[in-house]
This record gives sequence, C-alpha cells and structure tokens, in this order.
Amino acid sequence: MNSKHLAAAFFLVMAVVLPPPAKAGHPFGPTPDLAGESKGKVEAYWMAPYVRVSEERIGKRGATMVTWFNEDGMIKRQTEVSILEPGYVVIISRRFPEAVVRSRFAPDFIRRSAYSNVIRGVNEEWKIVLPNKTGPSGCETSTPDSRVFVVEFHPRQGLIALDIYVHGKLENTVGPFRQYGFESVHLSDDGSAALIVWKDESKKTAQLVVLDPGGKVSFRVDCDHPVHSPIAAPGGAGALLLPNQGGTNQNTFLWYTRDGKLSTLEVSPNPYCVGWVPDSRKSLFSTSLGYDHRYRLIDWDTGKSLWDIPCPGDHGHALAIGLTPRLVIFAVGELYKPGPWSGTQFVVREGEKEWIRAFYAISVKDGSLVACWQAPYPRRLSTDDRDRFLRLGDKLFFITAHEVVELSDDEIISKSNGWK
Repeated sequence: MNSKHLAAAFFLVMAVVLPPPAKAGHPFGPTPDLAGESKGKVEAYWMAPYVRVSEERIGKRGATMVTWFNEDGMIKRQTEVSILEPGYVVIISRRFPEAVVRSRFAPDFIRRSAYSNVIRGVNEEWKIVLPNKTGPSGCETSTPDSRVFVVEFHPRQGLIALDIYVHGKLENTVGPFRQYGFESVHLSDDGSAALIVWKDESKKTAQLVVLDPGGKVSFRVDCDHPVHSPIAAPGGAGALLLPNQGGTNQNTFLWYTRDGKLSTLEVSPNPYCVGWVPDSRKSLFSTSLGYDHRYRLIDWDTGKSLWDIPCPGDHGHALAIGLTPRLVIFAVGELYKPGPWSGTQFVVREGEKEWIRAFYAISVKDGSLVACWQAPYPRRLSTDDRDRFLRLGDKLFFITAHEVVELSDDEIISKSNGWK
C-alpha cells in the first residue's frame, strides 16, 4: 500500500505499548513490571497526523506532553496538558478551583480555575480561553477533526445552553432551553449536533433541536416522549432517537427531519451506530449476539436497509471502521496460525496471540467486497486500543500507536499498491 508514513522512526525508539491511562498524568499500569524503584518511564504514541503524545513519569511526578510537528519532522509547538480528548486538549491552571466542568469522555471531574481553562485544537491551530460562567457547568466536546468545539452550560438550574466554536471562534450561542432529564448535547463527526429539550415549562412535550455544522439551528420539532440519545445526520438534515423505555421497541430508531417523524426501524440485537456516510442520510450500524457481529447500512430517506453483512475476513474482529462517500473500510485483526491463514475461535483481547492486520473495503452501494489488503507478516497482539480512523477534510487516515497512514479511495478501487 502506497501510504504516506507520518511517523518518523527516531520519534518512536522509546515508545512502548501500554494500556492507555484513565487520565493524563496518572501512573501507567496497575502494577510494576520491573524490580527495583522506578526512576523514569515514558510512553509515546500518535494521537493524530503530526501530533504525538508522550506520557512521562520521573520519580513521583507524571506529565503528559503533546507535540505538534511540521511535515518535515520539525517541532512546531509543545505543551503539557491535563486532559486529552479526540479533537482537543485541556490546559488547566494549577490554582485552587472555583467551579467544576465535566468532560464527556474523561472519567473524572476536571476543575475550572479562577484563571480559566485553555483549550487547544489537536488537528487545527486554535486556542480558546474559556470564560467562567455563573451557574452549574456542563459538558465540553468537539469533533474529532477539531473543527467544531461545543461548551454546554446552565444559566440556572433546569436550563441548558450551548456555546459553539467553529475553527476556534465563538460562532453562536444556542438556548437556553429547558433541560430534558439529564440529556446533554450529542455532536456528530461533521459538526452537526442534536439535543432533546422540553418545549415549555409544563414539561409535557419534548422537542428535538438539531444544529448544522456551522452552529446554527437547522430545525426544532416536537418528538416522542420518553426518548434519549439523539444522533444528528450530516449537515443537520435529520436525527435519530431511541425510545427511553423497555419492552419490544427499545431498539426501534425514530427518524426525524424538519417535517417531524418520518419513519421508524428496528435495528437489533444490541445496535450501535458506527457513523454516517459523509454528506448523506445513510448510517452504518453494528449488531451483535455474543461474538457474532454484523454490519447494516440504512438509508433513512427510504427507511430501509441497503445491505447487511458479517464482519469481513476470516472470523476476524473489526478493530476500527472508516467511512468515505464510496467505501466502508474495515481494519480487521485475524488470528494467524502457521501454515494456512485462518482465524477460528478468535477473541481479539485474548492474551498475546499472533495475528495479522487486514483491511477490507466494502462498497457503500451494495455491500460487496471492493478490495482487501493483508499485512505480509503476523505480529503480537497488543492491548493499546489505539487503532482508529480519522477523517480530515476529504482525507482518511488510519492511526495506530506507532504509525499514521493515509488511505486513498482511488488506490483501493483500482487495486493498486498492495490492494487486491
């Protein structure tokens, strides 16, 4: 595969693969794996193209450093951070806190100081100094490409509002609305967002508020009640909701646009929305029963499934899935045995088995296999859990702890550079 290798070898000489820490700056791993007193430890891995994270500990002090590089490998900037998120990092004053702000992905509460948090984009060069606001704090979240950053806040108890930053600039403030239960804003990868609120103070009618990628309200319509977990479609064209109740319809998705509820469709068992085909109303779902995973593409314009397939490959496990307008690309780990390549009774987290990474490109149109790529040699399975796809503009990257590569639809479809 003719990939653009972004990871310089000398950056990774000291990299070791360890389970990711729950919080930046915490010690690595539950127990030591060396005798004696530790005097220093480091883990380095790629967070994004040209962005490296180093988790460092010297003595009892831990630190997380993020380094941005130019394309020629020269350092552009470097900073110590307190919180790492897919699209942004947080730098927090070490003074005593005045208020509490909650991150959607961080397991712990992080605290906003009197000098305010500084937020930096990972994949865009912006910096935001968040102002302190009165009232309870809310979630902070961003798109993986760093284009849109959203701060949720509560002007007073029972109300919810959003500050929406685009390319690091405050583009709009939406709300306040009457908060619906404990629902927060849900941000999609393209910057569209959805939020469930109460229509008025009577709290008898729920409404769905959908925002476009520019931070403007695309539409606001009455919706079913009780519901939860809205998923905004690209461009703010619509959103999916799930009934918030048990019974036979708990996996029935409700499709809303500015015209209201247009369709319902059951997706089971155990559905999970992997993502949307860019610039479409087609979403990919995974379903699972035990270790049996299937993948289903749904066109919400028609309310029908376009195709339903098992995980591609020889009894493998999908490590990550990327979507382009023409392809769904599966990064799959498959068990390797001497002799014929096979993958029976494969469990991806089962300790230290030899495995082969493969990529399978599936047609968005009909679910057929377009091409595949297989690594020439097996390797030991690690549990770093960092394999992922990242879409930046019209480019699709695949990121592991050790390397970043760019994938090309044209190379895949033409079956060139290792694709078959």
